[in-house]
Amino acid sequence: MSEFKSDNRLFSIKVADGAIKVFLTVYPFKEKGVEITVNDILKFLKSKKIEFGIKEDAISVALNKVIQENITVENILIAEGVNAIDGEDGKVEFLVEINKQVKPEVKDNGKIDYYNVSILENVEGKQILAKLIDPTPGKPGKNVYKEPIAPIPGKPCSLPVGENTKISGKDNKLLISEIGGNVVYQGGFLSVKSCYIVEDDIDFSVGNITYKGSVAVKGNVKSGFRLNVDGNLEIGGTVEDAVINTNGNVLIKGGFVGSGRGIINSKGCVTIGFCRNQTIIAEEVKILREAIDCSIFAKNSVEVKGGRLSIAGGQITAGKIIEVETLGSRSELFTEVEVGIDYSNRQSLLNIKKEMNESAKALNKIEKELHTLNEFKREKMGDQSKFAKMHEDITSQREELKKKIEKLNEMNAVALKRLTVNKDAKVVVNRSVYPGVVIRIGENVMHIVEEHYDKVFFFSNEEDDIKMT
Repeated sequence: MSEFKSDNRLFSIKVADGAIKVFLTVYPFKEKGVEITVNDILKFLKSKKIEFGIKEDAISVALNKVIQENITVENILIAEGVNAIDGEDGKVEFLVEINKQVKPEVKDNGKIDYYNVSILENVEGKQILAKLIDPTPGKPGKNVYKEPIAPIPGKPCSLPVGENTKISGKDNKLLISEIGGNVVYQGGFLSVKSCYIVEDDIDFSVGNITYKGSVAVKGNVKSGFRLNVDGNLEIGGTVEDAVINTNGNVLIKGGFVGSGRGIINSKGCVTIGFCRNQTIIAEEVKILREAIDCSIFAKNSVEVKGGRLSIAGGQITAGKIIEVETLGSRSELFTEVEVGIDYSNRQSLLNIKKEMNESAKALNKIEKELHTLNEFKREKMGDQSKFAKMHEDITSQREELKKKIEKLNEMNAVALKRLTVNKDAKVVVNRSVYPGVVIRIGENVMHIVEEHYDKVFFFSNEEDDIKMT
């Protein structure tokens, strides 16, 4: 701070805050027979090279107060410069959520959906994840001496390049993902992980998962939850009545056990410790212990390694081979296995036939209604105009049903052509196959009525039937 006093010692100024502010102090001067004017103050300021930000009104007010009240007026702000505005540091603007929180969805009816929550932020390959905002230079200021004050420029920032991300854009200010997956922001780096790891169970704290990479669950998957995974799925514990869809392979180290509402639908291989009362649809299925009362559909093969008990109860279908240690049970539990057909084509055919049967029943009902209306018309009973309208409506429904049945017949013919039987398909039983087992290869059926040991069941072209050896 610098202080300057007038020659007559009746006023002084202080230059403070890095020459940004000037304060005036004026002592009573009237009794001294001296007159001090605004001009006197301005000349004094100029003599000290103070030329910027001068507040003449403030000087006038201060002098008037001294004259009127005959008092000392101190530290009146009479000049003020402009501070420099420092530049802002560069920063990263994230275009994805990096700290996604679990937020249960409130439905229109007020109910809260605790299942459909997610902590995942999924991205596509080549998606922009973040962009770099340049630092600003700031704005210069000016002190009371009319000297410029340089701002402090903002510091540059760098993009948080992590795993499977890269810098892009013509000015290298974009961060993009190299793969589809899950965004992870950790240690100041933004990565895209192809594998998402769940440290505990899939339950209400995690919610349903839809993920574009692979997923590893270290705990269990509780009933009612859904996992939709583009990659592979590994589960360290047991899966209850959950629904799993994956384009990759599935490994469940524990079991797949529930009340029959659990479904695994995989385009790869499903490997499970054991399975009870659930449904699996996959290219291949491998079960390390037993499969009890299960519905298993494999495009290629089913392999069950259980010793004393492998497959018992349920329905097992495979396109090429079913290989087990034991098939059925000593209690002669009904167990059906089928090889040689593509289950998806078989299911399509079954759906068409079901719809054909329902349509035929509906057509039969309509024909009976038309017959009754015709009887009323012939006997001239009731409101004939009303019966005529009903007859017209039902006749229209009949024509629509006939068209639908015709279309279903065409679809059925196509489905039958697709349902080719792999005559090389077989069922391999390394130990016992028990009574109560039904083996199908195409349209051929074999009922097991007594226990057999170490057998291979196959289709014999010579006998046009299933044989065992």
